[in-house]
Amino acid sequence: MNKQTFEPGTLLFRVKTGQPAIVIALQETPKKTYGTLDTKRLMYRIFEDGRYSWKHDMQVHAEYKLKSESKK
Repeated sequence: MNKQTFEPGTLLFRVKTGQPAIVIALQETPKKTYGTLDTKRLMYRIFEDGRYSWKHDMQVHAEYKLKSESKK
């Protein structure tokens, strides 16, 4: 599984609302990524709307994207 990881300082946008968020920190968890033997899952500390929260990598990939797409 070749999943993209976001580094601290990466600007993300929420898929549903387009609201910006920034990755503040990255932490490895003891759980292994599904289908791998050595890759660990990640937790991201996200700053959005004046609040900080920790989110699992799968949740971040589902709720956020790297750049907003222009609407025609």
